Amino acid sequence: MALGDSLAQTAREVDDVKDQNATDSTLRDFGRCAVALRNVLDENRSLDDMCLLFIENHLHVVQMAYLRGKWKHRPLPTEE
Repeated sequence: MALGDSLAQTAREVDDVKDQNATDSTLRDFGRCAVALRNVLDENRSLDDMCLLFIENHLHVVQMAYLRGKWKHRPLPTEE
């Protein structure tokens, strides 16, 4: 984005760009963590019950957040 473009943006558009950048960064971090967890699990390391519970709880949190976000952004059905 050119400097002139950023000066012409409204405050809301600037906030939208910042939100999108934060979202992109968060998703990249999540992806790296998911790959790291997959690598640990692929090594057949023995994990104690607390580690397994910790992983399971976090997967539930991610699933709930994903489903909530999915429904929030899904368009309403139209009646025909």
